[in-house]
Amino acid sequence: MKHEYEAKFLAIDVAGLQAKLTTLGATQAFPRTLLTRKIFENDALEGAWVRLRDEGTRSTLTLKQVTDATTINGTTEIETEVTDLHAMAEILRSLGMREVRYQENYREEWRLGEVAFDFDTWPDLPTFVEIEGPDEASVRQAAALLDLDYSEARFGSVDEIYKSESGRDILAEPTLLFADADKQASARAAVPSE
Repeated sequence: MKHEYEAKFLAIDVAGLQAKLTTLGATQAFPRTLLTRKIFENDALEGAWVRLRDEGTRSTLTLKQVTDATTINGTTEIETEVTDLHAMAEILRSLGMREVRYQENYREEWRLGEVAFDFDTWPDLPTFVEIEGPDEASVRQAAALLDLDYSEARFGSVDEIYKSESGRDILAEPTLLFADADKQASARAAVPSE
């Protein structure tokens, strides 16, 4: 498995960062797109999981493992493109994998050289940017270009952000959907204030 080098930055000005990226010569790799993923686990995958993701124009199968959520190189992965999402899900189930979660998020990706800037929106979280590059130095340099404070960078999976920002354990939730978040927001708005 290869190490991922990515850092997430919360509390961002999305339009401002995208304007800076445009000024720097970055290009939008793809517009805001709904991504869906099925997460599979089994007992043999200690601390790891398999993600089957529909990215709109392509689908990927990824084995991910987080060994240290506090460092930029604490996540490893192997990823390949798949042509039939449903058949691959059936293969995984037939191999004894358990489908434990279904999640969705929106992503808009920008690229500058070898670095990707993913603007991710998840249910009940403000949009954040994830910067991914071929090594730590490229991620640090990209963050500096956008005037992002690297000491504020977050690493690991999005479940760590949910824990820190809302005290929510999304690993215990079988689904993570925008429709559910919208229903909860409507219910909160309907409750009369005292």
